[in-house]
Amino acid sequence: MALLSQLLQQRHAYYRALLAVEVIGLVSLRGLENAPRLVSVMYLVISGVAVLLDSPLLPQNRLKPTENESIPQRLENRLRKALRRRKVVVIAWMLALVIEVIWQVALVFNPALAVQLSVAHLVIWLVLMLQLLWGVITALAEEPLFNGDLIMGAAAGYLLVGFTGGIVLNSLLVLDPAAFNLAAHGQALPDAIGHAPAMLGAAFASLTTMGSPVLKAGNLTSLTASVGITIVGQLYVAILIAGVLGKPRALGQPDQPVAAPEAEHPQARRAIARSRLRLPRR
Repeated sequence: MALLSQLLQQRHAYYRALLAVEVIGLVSLRGLENAPRLVSVMYLVISGVAVLLDSPLLPQNRLKPTENESIPQRLENRLRKALRRRKVVVIAWMLALVIEVIWQVALVFNPALAVQLSVAHLVIWLVLMLQLLWGVITALAEEPLFNGDLIMGAAAGYLLVGFTGGIVLNSLLVLDPAAFNLAAHGQALPDAIGHAPAMLGAAFASLTTMGSPVLKAGNLTSLTASVGITIVGQLYVAILIAGVLGKPRALGQPDQPVAAPEAEHPQARRAIARSRLRLPRR
């Protein structure tokens, strides 16, 4: 079906772009120590990929059915949910942009106000990033075949957990500075801005279960944040493995766009049929 083919092509473009931006952000982490203000810009860019490539509000992303095309009710409900989720992401990203600008200004000119805004800053960003993460998980679960696009989407989702952890630790640095072991960053900037690259690095260290010396041992705040990041990362991997193991591999023409869900795709049906064990004749 043309609509499903459009939807899957948009998803695959989103996987590739999101993974590319995340890899660039990780590679640039060392350089961001000299320009820590750009860390917040990087968060907005990463989350903004969904707005640019996965938003129905943009004309190029709107699904256009053909005149003679009819959609089954089950698939129509699935598309409706996808469009609703996309609109929620757009609204959440706009709120994150506003709160990020206000929070950054408050850190410089009114630190007391920044502490009060940190809770709202944390909640809005968590809503946005977890919505993006859940969208990636559900999209990967609906992929009909195990192929390169699915792998890139899975990697992008895993890295998204790490960037979400960086935002969480950055907000907690303002709320509870005693939870972190941080040396002077040597710049005339508030700690929440100057140490933003260190917070992101500590988040990825927690994600990979290595741990980070930046997080103070024995402190309840740092312990809770580190364990939370690790659990979410491991849970994501477990869910992903459970979903991917049931995917048939692409056969014949792997580059051909998929136009139907797994149960309706001809390649998937052939792969499933070949994988079934034949019952012995009596």
